[in-house]
Amino acid sequence: MTSEELLSTLVKLSRIDDYFDQMELTFLIKIGDRLGLSNNKVEHLIKHPKEAAFKPPKSEQDRMNILYYMLFLMKIDTVVSEQEKEMVYHYGFKLGFSKPMLEDFIGLVETHKFKPIPSEKMIEVIRKYQN
Repeated sequence: MTSEELLSTLVKLSRIDDYFDQMELTFLIKIGDRLGLSNNKVEHLIKHPKEAAFKPPKSEQDRMNILYYMLFLMKIDTVVSEQEKEMVYHYGFKLGFSKPMLEDFIGLVETHKFKPIPSEKMIEVIRKYQN
């Protein structure tokens, strides 16, 4: 999965609830920067997201990073919609994560909408489902 495809997927998630705000824009720009994309490229992808088949990366760390990006993007506007949850489940399954693990992560996002999610809580979920 290329950086542009990942950012386009995140743009799709940010718009799925028909609400796109400044916080989501700022988050997408930060992720774009982290992925090595210029602000101009990020803005272009926000206006014109790439449509591509979702190809999960082989690395577990890369798959986990994608899930984290999706979870934190879902949290950023403090409204966790059913459409966002469904999209996270859809892509989470494609990334190889189980429904119970995704439920636990989404539950963390919902209970920490107005405050940071403690990293220990995220690690607890990972440990719970590690093989």
